[in-house]
Amino acid sequence: MNIDTDSLVTFLITWGIPTFMIVQAYLKMDTADRNSAKKDFKSPHFIFTIGSLVIGCFFASLGNLLTLTIIKLIGISLMVIAGLTITVDMWRKNKMKSIVTPVLIAVAIYFLI
Repeated sequence: MNIDTDSLVTFLITWGIPTFMIVQAYLKMDTADRNSAKKDFKSPHFIFTIGSLVIGCFFASLGNLLTLTIIKLIGISLMVIAGLTITVDMWRKNKMKSIVTPVLIAVAIYFLI
């Protein structure tokens, strides 16, 4: 396990700033909005689409940072599952966007590898 300083700074900026902004926005919400956000984040639709995509990106980034291939592969597999789920979900609404989504996820996976 070898951590490069440049990779660490990039990881902290990439994941630290959005996390700080989300926590700050959550703390500013009133109780009704907080409960609504909790309900949305716990829904299976969110977990299998955006949630698994974000968690997969996080694991892939963490695998790159720590140079651990197994964590990186877990993250990539979560991203693939999320890509398939998002594509199937979007297919009913808009066929063109459902084709663009897996292409963008594939490009992200290519750059992570």
